[in-house]
Amino acid sequence: MDKNEPWGSYQEWHSLLDAVCIQQGHLDNMALASEMSAVSGNRSGEAFEAALKNLRNWRSGSNLPQKRNFVLLTKVLRIDAHEDVQRHWTTLYEKARKSANGATDVRSAHGDDVSKFGMETPLAMTFAALTAVAAGTIYLFQSGFEVSAEGVQAADVEYRKSVSLKVGESIVVHGARGACGGSPPAWETVAAELPELEIGTWADGSVGTRYSRKCGGPTPARGIVFNATKSGAAKIDLYGDPVRIEVK
Repeated sequence: MDKNEPWGSYQEWHSLLDAVCIQQGHLDNMALASEMSAVSGNRSGEAFEAALKNLRNWRSGSNLPQKRNFVLLTKVLRIDAHEDVQRHWTTLYEKARKSANGATDVRSAHGDDVSKFGMETPLAMTFAALTAVAAGTIYLFQSGFEVSAEGVQAADVEYRKSVSLKVGESIVVHGARGACGGSPPAWETVAAELPELEIGTWADGSVGTRYSRKCGGPTPARGIVFNATKSGAAKIDLYGDPVRIEVK
């Protein structure tokens, strides 16, 4: 990580977390969620979805991880390898725990619930809040987008033209949106339109944000997660976009 970054200037743990994620190239939460699932020893679709939801909440500041998940996140982000970040990282986390509910069990205050991965929490930010945060901090360009400013809430629903997974792994391949800035369709509606595949199943990736040129910026979208269950390959179209999936 950049030693010139003023890590000590961050006053809230979630802002520091978001800055570290951006510094390490995690502009969305997909790769990081996959890494956390792998390190935890659980690559199931449920584990991936739980990690994805929690990373979104932790980076926005709407939830705080339990201690065991904090330790896991510290390991995945390799915080211990950066002394300039490590001390401030731990200090701000403990400060957040104490302010949450008087230094008692943080779970009751933040609901960092236990799933098969031990990381599932409810999504607390509203669609309007997600849009406002992203719109105020992301600048879109014809060739993509560039992050500017502290505490960016990055897009967490992406279209992937080609993906390669192992059996048991999961990944978001696309996102279903409604009207620009409006609520995305319910999972039942989305699932009914998805093709059946012999190599895997579909799952709800929860509501996040995606960047839409048609909408001129970020808009709420429901993530479409593919869970790999059998070796093989498939070529499909989702919302007019080609998607190639390979399972090894």
